[in-house]
Amino acid sequence: MKEAKMSGIIRRMDDLGRIVVPREIRKLLNLHEGDALEISVAGNSISLNKYQPLRFRETLYEPYLTAFCRTHHLACAICDTEHVLASKVTTIPAVPTLSHSARDHIQRLEPYIYSPKEQMPLLEDGSYTVDTLYPVGTEKQPMGAVALLHYRSVMDTERICARLLADILTETIIQEEKN
Repeated sequence: MKEAKMSGIIRRMDDLGRIVVPREIRKLLNLHEGDALEISVAGNSISLNKYQPLRFRETLYEPYLTAFCRTHHLACAICDTEHVLASKVTTIPAVPTLSHSARDHIQRLEPYIYSPKEQMPLLEDGSYTVDTLYPVGTEKQPMGAVALLHYRSVMDTERICARLLADILTETIIQEEKN
């Protein structure tokens, strides 16, 4: 039986402990200059992951998401910059990848409001049409979004509440990171 070979790009560490992540890998993982990376250790391996401030903060966004959906009876999702983290009223599969257009709106901190002529899917597979998307984060650090899904007409007051939720999440994370 043949032994499995590990393949990869070899890089040398400099005297300050730095290595260069190859361009091909940065492009594949959508990493850009200035992106924060989480470094973790498992056994003898080092893992680098793009830092997602909303990930693992269910205690931060879960009560807001629950209250919003209970009040407005809307399908709503909280996303980081690449995946859906939580949703209410509808079941979205675990950690699905956001569509390119949703990721682009988040990176540019550009809200999206439903248009029949320019519909935006939430997920990469084209599913779950977005009614409203409000980015969470700052110009220096886009963090994710609050997305309302298009199942019925959404009222302006519901959109205002979704925007408020996105702003609360942004401010809460900024304050946490300052402390």
